[in-house]
Amino acid sequence: MAETTTGGAGRSWRRIVLVLANVAMTAAIFGYLFRHIRPGEVLALLRNLDLRAVAMFVVLSLGASLFRLWRYRILLRLSGYDAPPLPLFLMVLVRNAFSDLLPARLGTLIDVYFFTTRLGVPFPAAASCFSLTFIFEILALAPLIALAAWRAGAAGTLPAGGLLLGGLILLAVTGGLVALMPWGFGLAARLAERLLPARWALRRWVSETLGAIGGEVRRVQSAGLYGRVLALSVMLRVAKYASLYVFLFALLAPMGYTWAQLDAPRVFLGLCASELAASLPVSGIAGFGAYEGAWAAVFQLLGFPKDIAQVTSVAHHLFTQAYGYGLGGLALVALLLPVWRRMRAAPAATPVRDRPVAFYAKVAATVAVLAAAELALAVLPAPRAHAGGATDRPGPADAARRADFAAAFGGDLLFDSTRSGTFGVWRMSADGLRAAAVADTPAHEMYPDPSPDGRWIAYARAATLAAKSPSEIRVCRPDGSDDRKLADNGTFPTFGPDSATVYFERDRLRVMAGRLDGGEPREVFPGPHRGWRHHVVKPRVSPDGRRVSFISNRGSMIGWSAWTADLASGEAARLGAGCQPGWFPDGRRVVHVVEKGMKASTGIVARDLPAGPLAVLQDAGDPLGHEYFPTVTPDGRWLLWGACRPGQHDHLSPKSNYQVFARALPDGAAVRLTFDGWNNRWPKRIPAPGAGTETSTKGSGP
Repeated sequence: MAETTTGGAGRSWRRIVLVLANVAMTAAIFGYLFRHIRPGEVLALLRNLDLRAVAMFVVLSLGASLFRLWRYRILLRLSGYDAPPLPLFLMVLVRNAFSDLLPARLGTLIDVYFFTTRLGVPFPAAASCFSLTFIFEILALAPLIALAAWRAGAAGTLPAGGLLLGGLILLAVTGGLVALMPWGFGLAARLAERLLPARWALRRWVSETLGAIGGEVRRVQSAGLYGRVLALSVMLRVAKYASLYVFLFALLAPMGYTWAQLDAPRVFLGLCASELAASLPVSGIAGFGAYEGAWAAVFQLLGFPKDIAQVTSVAHHLFTQAYGYGLGGLALVALLLPVWRRMRAAPAATPVRDRPVAFYAKVAATVAVLAAAELALAVLPAPRAHAGGATDRPGPADAARRADFAAAFGGDLLFDSTRSGTFGVWRMSADGLRAAAVADTPAHEMYPDPSPDGRWIAYARAATLAAKSPSEIRVCRPDGSDDRKLADNGTFPTFGPDSATVYFERDRLRVMAGRLDGGEPREVFPGPHRGWRHHVVKPRVSPDGRRVSFISNRGSMIGWSAWTADLASGEAARLGAGCQPGWFPDGRRVVHVVEKGMKASTGIVARDLPAGPLAVLQDAGDPLGHEYFPTVTPDGRWLLWGACRPGQHDHLSPKSNYQVFARALPDGAAVRLTFDGWNNRWPKRIPAPGAGTETSTKGSGP
């Protein structure tokens, strides 16, 4: 008795240690990931899902469950039991949900429980069905891994030799296991009979059960239906991983990623690695932990940007798990209804219903239906673009103020605007009488910044408006000519004081510097100062080129703060809560946006460095009191900004309607410069046409 108690206590401690290890795994990996990404970024991905791709994911996931149901029915019929399809399909959905709840995929054993308790299938038949499906799913995965490795290697994206060899070895091992399964169960039965103590009451039951399972497997083997089971297993795997691939596209399509950019072989290998990690005995709670860690690491190795790999690891797994648990929970509730209480598998009249030709024709037809549904969803029209909001008309007093401003301003306005349907870089005379596009394509051209000598304009071109959309840095002349790409993977450019260096943000983590005369961009912050491990967003370099201002999530879990850093030493200083910091021409003061204590949610302030008091520069009340995008002109005479009405302050929303304003410093009256229904942001001053070395603008218009 004491021995039994001790053994039970030992098992209890082992279970406790395993649970604690899984909790620690989840906490450690999520703690690491959320040091580099914010929960808001995950939620933003999920809010902006491509709904067409989500529908494609649902169709494919249900298709995978259909193939699993089909395979179960074949194997159970070979054991002499004809399971009713509807409750069996509900069991499949429950099984999908339970598969990740326990470590090492032990949740899949619920198959055996359902077969024996709800369908009345004897344990040997249920266990043989489970064993065969388990082995055949591995067998089906092996050639897919080998094919993906070969394709990735042929495309030059991976050194595929090791992966290809691994896939072939896995194929050989699992093929051998399938062939030897009857012999293996027979051997296990004999060993149980000989090795288990004679006083154990379970010895005979274990031996007979293992022998019976071996007999069931032998019956399936002798029926010659391994080819059918393998075909369904391959289709199941293809549908399952295709659904996961499609959902990754649903996450990234709003950022501008295309199917071609999501190389299917690479994504498949990343998905396999993540699922393998989630199958380990210590993998996290309910599958959360090792999956995300493996995804983030492997997808980076496969060439995806670090921030994309990290944020998709959480968003993808969170959604797919919630989807699986939701379907499984509904199926479990349905199975508990009284109508299903007496369901039993009927004796199968014949083990095989279809001839081979008929069977494979049905498989081909099912695949064709799934492919047609996917194609129909893929070609659905995208939502129509926003056509602009209501337009305000300037009155005589507005026109007079703009004319006075234009006479004193000494230049044109440069800003980005949605007036073509997407963001483009536009140039407008200070009196509002002339406007022309500098760079405006179906993509989004944003964040323009003129060089100090007025000869170039730097801007970012992004595929979409998502925060992590693929984006590149470009430069052009003030009339839009000589347009060329300066760097990939960058946004929010700003010229340095030499007019030959463009600084920009990369991955929301680094400040890069690229030269107009070419060469690879170099990292200037954090650079070698690796103590900084937080966001670095919207950087602006000081007029003397020695410091950089930016916003970051460092020191705040719920909002952004304005920072400055010395580019030589890497020493950073927090200015306080706020965003969009920029520089006065003396380099000793910073202008930025704050929210607390302002009349209409936001206002613009100035602060002397290193930590001087705030001085309010602009803080109007409603209706146009939500100020953003502040800029002080290089001569220090003018403050430019954008402002909007309540409810229109989402910078990237098609419903936003920021208008450009200006006023003379230190205490001039505000002058409204645009009167339209578009979103106008990031105003800058650029020399007027014909001034200095500049060329004239192209086109004109109101």
